[in-house]
Amino acid sequence: MTIIPLAGIFLAITFQASTVLVPGGTVTFYVHDDDLNISHKGVDEVSVSGLLDFKIAGTSISGPEKIVETGIDSGVFVGKVSIPTTINGRDIKDGDVLTITYNDESDASGNSNTVSKSIKVKKLSATIETSQNRIRIGQTFQVRIIDPDHNLDSREADNISLNLIEFRSSNGIRTTLANPVFDAKTPSLRETGDNTGKFAVTLKMPKEIDGKRVKIGSSAELRYTDTSSPSGTTEKLKLIIRIGSR
Repeated sequence: MTIIPLAGIFLAITFQASTVLVPGGTVTFYVHDDDLNISHKGVDEVSVSGLLDFKIAGTSISGPEKIVETGIDSGVFVGKVSIPTTINGRDIKDGDVLTITYNDESDASGNSNTVSKSIKVKKLSATIETSQNRIRIGQTFQVRIIDPDHNLDSREADNISLNLIEFRSSNGIRTTLANPVFDAKTPSLRETGDNTGKFAVTLKMPKEIDGKRVKIGSSAELRYTDTSSPSGTTEKLKLIIRIGSR
């Protein structure tokens, strides 16, 4: 991702576009301050001690040890802060606010200055879908989940375990998509990009699962366990698919 310095702004804190604050995840932030750009021929690293403060719901949390310049002579520095799952003995909840405060000893005018940037915790509902509703025996298909709460790192692609998706057929088959008979092309549902909140895996419909035949004309239910729903409870999302001959 290319970071463009903010024109006309000497001091700022920014987040990546579409950043969602997820308990247990990380948030990537950027400090724009050319005063920290000491080496114009190299990439600078700056300790955050005394420079940056991090708070959630008014309570201080730990931040990174340093921020690193995004490129030679950019004057833009990147860091990551880990978001706890609890604060003050309670779960992080929808609407809690992360505030990052930057304490600049000397701004462009030579005066001390403080700037802050905030972002709210926002828990979003998940959805599950397949590439087609009728799937033939031996046919390749895709399962897709949209769940921004599993987008734990905005700079790297995340994963959702196949064990979180159950397969329940109308003739009594009970398993998960982690079962090797589904011949998954990846060991998990992989996020489609670094910050999309969309996850996908490609599978193949087997003839038989754990000694039971998958019957043509039967139905099957996919159940996704969403452990971070907006209600704060564990919810199961259900999707019905049909096993067809063509």
